[in-house]
Amino acid sequence: MIRQATRYDIPRLLEIVEAYAYENPIKILGKIENHDPAYVEHLLFSIMQGKGFIYIDKGLRGAIIAVKQNNVWCPKVKELHELLWWVEPEYRNGTLGGRLWKAFDQTGTEMLNRGDINLIVTSVSSKGPWVDYTKRDYEAVTASFVKE
Repeated sequence: MIRQATRYDIPRLLEIVEAYAYENPIKILGKIENHDPAYVEHLLFSIMQGKGFIYIDKGLRGAIIAVKQNNVWCPKVKELHELLWWVEPEYRNGTLGGRLWKAFDQTGTEMLNRGDINLIVTSVSSKGPWVDYTKRDYEAVTASFVKE
């Protein structure tokens, strides 16, 4: 079962964010000295309080986090960004990741239809599985490249 996260899930969400940072292909994100649990906890609370949403499964094995923000160049345009999509490695061959993303997409689409946001942004990690979002009514508009 996928559900909205609550403040009681914050300790587990902090672990998930840290695991995500360590596995992220951007090396500097995995360095412990760059982690700030107090900052992340504050961010997670603000997302839960209306700046986005967080879904987690009842077994606390995975989560998806999305945040609403204004476009940097056009502040009247409101965007929903997927920030993190994480499933514990031992559960990645099942349906958990797909169910989390479906909850993200469904909620995002509802927000889009209500006019709460103008667009939804999701991504694929270079270390993660390839997901063809064009089959899910998304359009590829950019690719990000990092030099460290």
